[in-house]
Amino acid sequence: MEDLFSPVLNCIHIPRQGDSFFWSGKPHYNLDLRSISVGGQVLSIDPSVFSTSSNQGTIADSGTTLACLADSGTTLACLADEAYDAFISAITNTVSQTVRPVLSKGNQCYLITSSVADIFPQISLNFAGGASMILNPQDYLVQQNSTGGAAVWCIGFQKTQGQEITILGDLVLKDKIFVYDLVNQRIGWTNYDCKSKLPRENGP
Repeated sequence: MEDLFSPVLNCIHIPRQGDSFFWSGKPHYNLDLRSISVGGQVLSIDPSVFSTSSNQGTIADSGTTLACLADSGTTLACLADEAYDAFISAITNTVSQTVRPVLSKGNQCYLITSSVADIFPQISLNFAGGASMILNPQDYLVQQNSTGGAAVWCIGFQKTQGQEITILGDLVLKDKIFVYDLVNQRIGWTNYDCKSKLPRENGP
């Protein structure tokens, strides 16, 4: 049988929790995140912030809309408490000469009059084994509204107050195909335009 991971560009090991792949008895996959880079610069975050234990770690959940660093059941994404401030500061410092930083309902936002792709840096989530998940601006920014002729874009990562949990939600996992190999404890992914039809092999 052909290895399902042969066409997948990135593949990482899934840390075990006891005899389970799941975090705290919940159906989440643990990911061994080691560092975060903003615009090619690795942030000064203690790697222990992302280590996997019974009450912390990085999980992937496509049911999360945001990103709470790693949950695809979450729409946005969440970052561990100690990682969040360094993450926001690095992005803001990179774009502060071009856009106007503002706070909206406690979230870091920016007033922008041009394309976010031309202004904001790439983010790299760096995992054990050398695999990295590259996030373009549209993968971590959410447009809220417009004011005074400028668009308001906000960081889609939320802080997990008082917790060292990182959740990657739909915001950062969209337009990627994931392969789950529980036997060999691997998760693989590659970029894919999910508006397109998936290729299918001819059946019998």
